[in-house]
Amino acid sequence: MKQVQMHAYGAPEVLQWADVDRPKVQPETILIEVKAAGVNFSDILRRRNTYFMPTPLPYVLGAEAVGVVVDIGSGVDARIYPKGSLVLAILPHGGAYSEYVLAPAMFCVPLPPHLDPNVASGIFVQGSTAHLLLHQVAGNVEGKTMLVHAGASGVGSLLLQMARLAGAGTLIATASTPEKRQAAQKFGADAVVDYTQPDWPDAVIASNGGKKVDLILEMVGGEVYAQSFACLAQGGSMVVYGAASGQKGFMHSEHFVDESHHLHGFNLAHFIGTQMDVWQASLGAVIGMLAAGQIQVETACQFALQDAKEAHRQIEARQTIGKVVLIP
Repeated sequence: MKQVQMHAYGAPEVLQWADVDRPKVQPETILIEVKAAGVNFSDILRRRNTYFMPTPLPYVLGAEAVGVVVDIGSGVDARIYPKGSLVLAILPHGGAYSEYVLAPAMFCVPLPPHLDPNVASGIFVQGSTAHLLLHQVAGNVEGKTMLVHAGASGVGSLLLQMARLAGAGTLIATASTPEKRQAAQKFGADAVVDYTQPDWPDAVIASNGGKKVDLILEMVGGEVYAQSFACLAQGGSMVVYGAASGQKGFMHSEHFVDESHHLHGFNLAHFIGTQMDVWQASLGAVIGMLAAGQIQVETACQFALQDAKEAHRQIEARQTIGKVVLIP
């Protein structure tokens, strides 16, 4: 079978197209023919060797794969995972950039048969991140004004949709290009601001009728993180769940003392490790929303598996909208 391997850290060029033997089913595992492999920013960080967890070499990237059950090992319930059924495989140690994956059954989620595999690839990282951010970290968002950074991204686009479902008030998004700003509006933003402009915090406040916002969902880091406090109302909260710019954001005590701001952090991996039952319920809720047509996963950014390098290049160049998918 074909697979994208990484034998060194660095630029997208370290991703290599390779022929390997198809894995053989083992006890408590499921062999899956991959139909869609999700690409996430954590893959970029692993490739650069800047992820918060070690990335051993050689390595096959990809924490999520959607595909068809080919075979099951002993101890796996065939009634839950019949051959030919559609599943989401969660791969904590990578491996999704492949034509076939062998996944522990405990990390496989049965999916409705009519669900598009490309859409389903956005359930795990983007879907559960957005749902947990809103319903477990931010708390009750009903009526609150919100700023969602990177509103056209995989998580950002779902945050906007889920916030609307949860009864949020005015939704303001940021995006760096006209195409992304148009996409963020499609996902439910009432206003979209270009955060590459120096006066973007003023534009956010103007978009909210001259008032600062109650809640900010931030994943850019650096200057964007620091400037975000200028948009945050007294007693407001900011939830930080990433730093896509690669720059650290520094906390200044005056934000918290003078304005009674609240700062929360979020990491999906830690959340799964400590509150798996809550995460599983969240995942189920996302699947239900998709099946009911309440939310949509934007999957226009599709690449052939052998074009993983180009997928990474476009993500780093901020050229992608929504979920990025590799198709074997």
